[in-house]
Amino acid sequence: MTVRGAGVAPMRKRSAAARVKFHQGFLVPAIATFLLAFATFTGAIAAESALSAADPACLGCHSIEGLEKKLPSGESLSLNVPGEAFARSVHRAIRCVGCHADVDLASHPATTTDIRSLREYSIARAAGCRLCHDAAFKEHEGSLHSARVREGDPLAPVCTGCHGSHTVSPKTAYETCVRCHAAALGAHGKWLPNARLHHEVVSCAACHAPAAPRMLDLRLYDSATKRWVTEKEGAPLFEQLASSADADGNGLDAAELRNLLREVNRDAATPMTLRGRVELRTGVEAHRLVGKAQAIRACDSCHRYGAEPFENVTVSMAGPDGRPLRYPAQKEILSSALAVESLPEFYAIGGTRSTFLDVLFALALLAGIGVPVGHMTVKWLFRKNRSRRDRSGGGDDAR
Repeated sequence: MTVRGAGVAPMRKRSAAARVKFHQGFLVPAIATFLLAFATFTGAIAAESALSAADPACLGCHSIEGLEKKLPSGESLSLNVPGEAFARSVHRAIRCVGCHADVDLASHPATTTDIRSLREYSIARAAGCRLCHDAAFKEHEGSLHSARVREGDPLAPVCTGCHGSHTVSPKTAYETCVRCHAAALGAHGKWLPNARLHHEVVSCAACHAPAAPRMLDLRLYDSATKRWVTEKEGAPLFEQLASSADADGNGLDAAELRNLLREVNRDAATPMTLRGRVELRTGVEAHRLVGKAQAIRACDSCHRYGAEPFENVTVSMAGPDGRPLRYPAQKEILSSALAVESLPEFYAIGGTRSTFLDVLFALALLAGIGVPVGHMTVKWLFRKNRSRRDRSGGGDDAR
């Protein structure tokens, strides 16, 4: 029994070692792989819950990172669709089938493809945007971008080149344009005074779509963080506050604008102000872009009293998805003394003429000129009078 017991102990040790090796070499990686796949799947399902219960079959595969398709051109077409990003996209409401109605799940994925290159695919897919965005598509057809696409320029952007595809979200024109036109700021700086500020507060399309009507949007701005203020998801307060402040319903006047800002800043950690942006009245016209030779370069298009952008004024706040929530305002707020406190972040030289500020400037100018001139005049008279007294006193002593 002792001999047999002595032989069993090493066998048990070898068996235990084998179990450890099995756990480390197979079971642990297998569990890890399962958990990773489960997390990917549940992450996709969580994203789909924000979209629609009808799309799990699509995101179940297309949410896998690195999923791609090799094309005859030798390029790789990414098939990955980030579920969470798609859930935040403005396209989430139309679901996958909204753009991919031609896909038959019974035969998907197809073993063959008629896609020859990325460029060809981008142009073909962009045509589908017309189903919902026909007006913008027509404007784009008359743009410089569309002309270059027809000429075969491989760098000319199509719809997805500017807006993306599965992660479409509102962006300012500057954020969109600068991705391709990174040298624009430097080029504008050669002739445009304070070019950086102009790029921040003037939409690119406001100058590069010269035929489109423009407007001034006064948007809530956090001067502490240097960011536009965004309304929280599920808490639509801005439009309610604006409509409550606009007692007569004919657009915010200067006093109503001041009351609106007080309500907006009531519980704010740092006070928010309004910063003006010259933009197009609708985003559709922004697609008819022209080249720099036809773009607006005249300063007096904005920097003169009664300029067209300042005839239409709105007050806004960025919504949860980035799109501005606009409320109409009276154009007179730009020249009202009551709005000076409300608009510290906006003043267009020559464009927003305030009678009150003009009077203050005139008084300051007169004081700036009058005080030293008066002082010099009094000093001259005093010296003249003293010189006369000195001469008179000198004559009496001589006698």
